[in-house]
Amino acid sequence: MCAGRLAALEQEVVLGREDGWRDFPSVENVVRRPGMWGTLDLYLREDEYLPVSGQTDLLVHFNRESEGEATGHYRLERGRTLIAAEGRVMGEAGAGFNGERRGMQLAPQAGALFARDTRWGDFSIEFWLRPSLVSDGEEVLAWSGSRWRDRRLKPQELRCAVRSRRLAWEFVNFFAAGAGEAAGGRQAVIRLEGISTLVPRTWHHHLLRFDSGSGLLEYLVDGVPEAVTYVLASATQGGVPAKDGAPLAPYIGEADSAPLLLGRGYTGFLDELRISRVFVEDPVLARFDGRAGVAASSPLDLGYTGTRLKRIEAVYGAQGDSDVFFYYRLADRLSSDQLDGDWVQFRPGVELPQARGRYLQLRVELFPDGRRTLSPQLSELRVVYEQDLPPAPPAGVQAVAGNARVRLAWSLVREEDVRGYLVYYGLAPGNYHGTGADRGPSPIDVGSATELELQGLENGRLYYFSVVCYDSTVPPHRSAFSKEVSARPSGALR
Repeated sequence: MCAGRLAALEQEVVLGREDGWRDFPSVENVVRRPGMWGTLDLYLREDEYLPVSGQTDLLVHFNRESEGEATGHYRLERGRTLIAAEGRVMGEAGAGFNGERRGMQLAPQAGALFARDTRWGDFSIEFWLRPSLVSDGEEVLAWSGSRWRDRRLKPQELRCAVRSRRLAWEFVNFFAAGAGEAAGGRQAVIRLEGISTLVPRTWHHHLLRFDSGSGLLEYLVDGVPEAVTYVLASATQGGVPAKDGAPLAPYIGEADSAPLLLGRGYTGFLDELRISRVFVEDPVLARFDGRAGVAASSPLDLGYTGTRLKRIEAVYGAQGDSDVFFYYRLADRLSSDQLDGDWVQFRPGVELPQARGRYLQLRVELFPDGRRTLSPQLSELRVVYEQDLPPAPPAGVQAVAGNARVRLAWSLVREEDVRGYLVYYGLAPGNYHGTGADRGPSPIDVGSATELELQGLENGRLYYFSVVCYDSTVPPHRSAFSKEVSARPSGALR
């Protein structure tokens, strides 16, 4: 938080921008990311996949170079990819591939679906893809392994690659029955190919899902089915459905299991790769989940009670029909470091003539557009306020001594909200803890009067006096002490 002078009494507090929104400790569904000026802006949190206990086998967000795989089931062995914010569909970044043959390698660990001698049930493989070239043979995902059958080594493969500007899936000896018998034929090959043409530099969601109960194997693009087959024991090559065939299930052979390869020979971006042990019914196709994002500041101290909040300005952007709502609450007192009361909605830049208080709290709500693909961004909030400063101290204070008394007088302080004066007295300079006067101990509230006679003072003692004025705020603001004066009562004086 930084403050600066705008005019004689007008001041401002700037939140966001250089301070990184440090005065907004409470956030829900909101993230901070570089924005308008290269500093941190507030955005909606994107609906990234989250690991689900017991159901997520592999999850890679591609947000950071050092991030790795989220579930711990796979170890990143090698890979040359570019983690770039401009290549993302969700989160902080995505993975960029430049056509190299090595791609990225993820080695299965114990408990992974691609570990040796592992039988699967339901599964789903999904990711977001933004190709650049769309050339035949570009691989998005590939795996190879092998198993023993009739004392002979049988190769196994899973491949997702570009073919005729479409995405095609191929499984070789991947599905098995019973104790691992391969699905029909010497080389059981199952293929699925999309019908939508891949468009360069355009994001699409791809999902392959398998239902072990029925043998259904289905490929969807942006939630729309594009290819379907049934993997059944009596199915012919190509996966023609057979009503009386028993469903087969994926089986990773006991002989070998190579690392999972991503992006081999592929040019473009890949984001949010997830393999699940479930049949995903409703894929996540929107960038945002539809909930509002909320961020609230801690109470800001504007310095004095009764401070006038003039307006709150905002630098923000709202693409499409996304939006930002703004709220404040204001009070002269804190309750356990918090403000009570209802939130008041305001429009940025509009004058707030009735808003007064010392402590200010701000709240913003961020809403996505109707398609849940665009987020507003908030770069800065600027609070413009005018402090209700204490009045000036009284001037022209005079003290005239008499017999056991002192008469005091001072000039009227000509400010509209001055409501009274306090007279301080004591027996040492700057020490105004006097007692014994007929009007009581120091200080003495004289209301709006500009003079006072104190009686009952001790003759021969030197008394020191100062006057303070106060205003109408609750609690009132007090001025600084006036110039100190002194007087010594004497029996020789009237």
